[in-house]
Amino acid sequence: DGKLCTEGGGTIVLGSHGDVYGPGGQGVYDDPTHGPILYYHYVNTTIGYADGQKQFGWNKLDFSSGWPVTSA
Repeated sequence: DGKLCTEGGGTIVLGSHGDVYGPGGQGVYDDPTHGPILYYHYVNTTIGYADGQKQFGWNKLDFSSGWPVTSA
């Protein structure tokens, strides 16, 4: 919401949505072609919740507003 994290602000960049449940273990890779990429693992609720069924996901990060926002 435009308030710095150092001043008590903060906004969720990526949370559960659709079939993506509990995304975590994230990192950022600066791809030379596509720019910053947020990568993470998650549970796909249509597949199942077992340990061997975790999925790898990624989304581009857009900073055009001055704050990170995930995009397709």
